Amino acid sequence: PMDDKGEKYYLKPMNCPFHHKIFGSKPRSYRDLPLRIAEYGMVYRHELSGTLFGLMRVRGAQQNDAHIYCSEAQFEAEFMGVMNLYQHYFELFGIEKYEMRLSLHSKAGLGKKYVDNERLWLKMEDMVRQAMINGRVPFVEAKNEAAFYGPKIDVQIWSAIGREFSIATNQVDFAQPGRFDLTFMNAAGEAETPLCIHRAPLGSHERFIGFLIEHYAGKFPVWLAPEQVRVIPITDQHNDYAVQVAAQLRDAGVRVQAMVGGERMNAKIRQAQMMKVPYMLIVGDREVADGVVSVRQRDGKRQHGVAVDAFLIYVQDRIRTRSATL
Repeated sequence: PMDDKGEKYYLKPMNCPFHHKIFGSKPRSYRDLPLRIAEYGMVYRHELSGTLFGLMRVRGAQQNDAHIYCSEAQFEAEFMGVMNLYQHYFELFGIEKYEMRLSLHSKAGLGKKYVDNERLWLKMEDMVRQAMINGRVPFVEAKNEAAFYGPKIDVQIWSAIGREFSIATNQVDFAQPGRFDLTFMNAAGEAETPLCIHRAPLGSHERFIGFLIEHYAGKFPVWLAPEQVRVIPITDQHNDYAVQVAAQLRDAGVRVQAMVGGERMNAKIRQAQMMKVPYMLIVGDREVADGVVSVRQRDGKRQHGVAVDAFLIYVQDRIRTRSATL
């Protein structure tokens, strides 16, 4: 149990044992492998209060966790499939500054911090090393950073103030399958223990979102922005048209709100700029009369007399293509 000020909590710290139980729930054949079990859900760690740090280090975390059970012959393809998935995500989010770190054991930690089997450690570390080399993925090595059950690739990133974090990990486990008596029948009809790859593509979503906020300094590309468009009427006389424009965009799947009532137009524009909303649509007498909008981008660029349909097509394209620019 997790003890917090005398209160005991029974919370799931990891998914691994449950997935191992699923694998071991019935006889498995080599034809069943690779077997991939994924779970999107919460896990909890009793991090010390002094180590908690915003979204970057929390006690309850949501993650897309998975375990891949495979034979040694399948290992490289499965392991590098995970690495390719990670690189796809980083490219998608425009993340260029990161480091792939091969986290190794230390001999001094065998039987304490690490599973006590030097031969298997060296074998597994070389398998990971060779897979990365064959996949032409640059990496560095760091001793005494492995998981207790095997080596791993940690993806290291840095926060805006220079603190280093692991944003994703790809781990090979040669210990737990044996401890859980997991086996499969190989092609020779013999029982064999599978390898297990632990992977969580974006780590905890809390940490990843925290990193993205810092990475973009709040200036999210339009496809990621929580609010993509804000419609601002010049006066209250233009509120109905602002609401109409917002409804048209919202019906098309755009995240939008109309800022009616309250402050004057200039204050609403300043507020939208502070919130780093990608697009502001200003509507006044001319826009109402012509059925158009004046577009004001977050970067200061402006365009007057834009048809609502034309703007909608444009912004939908930026969203669909996950464009990094406005």
